[in-house]
Amino acid sequence: MSSFPQPQIRIPSATRTRNPQIDNAKFVLIALVVIGHGMGELRGDSPLLKAAYHFIYLFHIPAFVYLSGSLARTEFGVRQGMRWLCTLLIPLLVFQAIYHAWNAWLLHETFEYHITEPYWLLWYLASLACWHLLLPPMLALGRPLLTACGIAILAGYAGDIGYPFSLSRTLVFLPFFIAGHRHGLDLPGPRSGAVAALLSLAGLAWLIRDLDPVWLYGSSAYPDLWGGPLRAGLLAASAVGVWAVLRLVPRKASPLTAMGRQSLAVYLLHGLLINAATALGLWASLAHLPPAWRLGLAVTGGAALACLLTKAAPWFRPLMNFGWLLHPSSEGDASSIRNRSPVRHGRRERSSATRRGSVSTSRQTSGLTRGGD
Repeated sequence: MSSFPQPQIRIPSATRTRNPQIDNAKFVLIALVVIGHGMGELRGDSPLLKAAYHFIYLFHIPAFVYLSGSLARTEFGVRQGMRWLCTLLIPLLVFQAIYHAWNAWLLHETFEYHITEPYWLLWYLASLACWHLLLPPMLALGRPLLTACGIAILAGYAGDIGYPFSLSRTLVFLPFFIAGHRHGLDLPGPRSGAVAALLSLAGLAWLIRDLDPVWLYGSSAYPDLWGGPLRAGLLAASAVGVWAVLRLVPRKASPLTAMGRQSLAVYLLHGLLINAATALGLWASLAHLPPAWRLGLAVTGGAALACLLTKAAPWFRPLMNFGWLLHPSSEGDASSIRNRSPVRHGRRERSSATRRGSVSTSRQTSGLTRGGD
């Protein structure tokens, strides 16, 4: 008998293929976010702490935006829209209520809910949704990165944009999102050059230590006409920092990899603890310590808190991804499939895989949002 070629069967894996460099970068950057927020409460009038704070803020958020852009897709459909709804917009609305309720309880104030102004760190979720929407029309332009830089600089001259809907930050950090999408993470250059770049950036941070940090937040309009050139210089310095830190991040799996998968939980939860420490007077009780001690506490304490929150992340997963609202049985079905005996159910799985054909792996979602964790 003649034998017919058997169809190639690919059994779908329960675990999505992930790029460890992305998760490594996510943890390094989210740890810097936590360290930076703690340092902001401890810096006082110390030149050392102000310089360290400026150093972190010169590149850590731009690097996160670049990372988000490197993972962004240009296609938009119902499935992608529902994904954004469940991982960006609903968590934004939920945590907006959680933060206002938490602060009202801590400070014994009246609960107020403001939907138009994302609370403190929640701006990133609002801006991330906007960057995804802006990506296709920006790429349709002849020089999208140059255009984005022009928009970022000119945005500061518009006095009526700022915190509402996180519009100012969306426009200011847009160049990094576009750059990340166009150039990705395979950045060229020697690692020794990246170290030198970060050292130079530290020197710049010392020189501008007395600059109002609002310039690094990208959330306000310029006070005068010289704001545009200053922002252009800061964007250039941030671009150098983004290249340097992403060039130094390990590209292979490391102890940072698993923790980086929980970056969204760390981002959304650590602010609650920062506010609790403020309400309980923790930062005020540490203000008398020498600047070097406060710097050490901010770095070690922030890094330790980021690590601990990655362990607590699974408990809060339903608040980070609301896909279960749309498909409440999908998680249970997936769990039951993974727990099936491969011997007993192998024939059924192979038959199902044959009908579906090959299943492609999904890309990791952008920046702070998770993909398959």
